[in-house]
Amino acid sequence: MKSLRIREFAANDIQEAVNYYDENAPIVTPRFLNELKSALGDIAENPEKYAIKYKDIRVRFLKSFPIGIHYILIENTVHVLAVLHTSRNPEIWKSRR
Repeated sequence: MKSLRIREFAANDIQEAVNYYDENAPIVTPRFLNELKSALGDIAENPEKYAIKYKDIRVRFLKSFPIGIHYILIENTVHVLAVLHTSRNPEIWKSRR
């Protein structure tokens, strides 16, 4: 298992998603957080499982939510760069390296 580092921008993305679900569908928030936690664990367990989408950036999409986890593997650490809704520009992570 690799160590996992959620960078500040990605943590902000997660908080924005939680705020959105809390305001618009609060019953969904715990399900979103559980699926996100599971996906992050899956990435830490096997980070090379997911395809490279942009140069060295891999993306793991959630199953029940339109969210992609954008990450890179540097040595033995997975760096989560962004947690973005699929309608957002996926190149946002470029400024987050």
